[in-house]
Amino acid sequence: MSTLKDFAKRAKERMKNGFWEQARRNIQTEQRVAATLGLNVHKVSEEGKRMLERKIYDYDGFCEEREFYAKVVEILESDELVHDPIMRLADKEYMSHLTPAEKQVYISKLAAKYRQAVEKYHAMKK
Repeated sequence: MSTLKDFAKRAKERMKNGFWEQARRNIQTEQRVAATLGLNVHKVSEEGKRMLERKIYDYDGFCEEREFYAKVVEILESDELVHDPIMRLADKEYMSHLTPAEKQVYISKLAAKYRQAVEKYHAMKK
């Protein structure tokens, strides 16, 4: 879905379904929760706004990013000692079709993405 008509259709659906009111309530709720937990309210609201933008403009990427972040949080909060989190996050089937050089690039990108997710996790905890 990349035509202007499709974007307009999605925007109209968001307006009809009360998307914006719900988004505003969600951000306010996140801010209240962050304040009670002692988290940085500004960082939490900015993250909420960024996620909202991704949800609107890059829905598939948004979903993939949320799934990836959830896996990282699961690894970080687990009682198990994880020696190789990057390989736990890697798509092994996808990697089986790559050349050694392509695997190296994939793992490097995955490591950078993992590092960003860990930084985000720690920033949200502050």
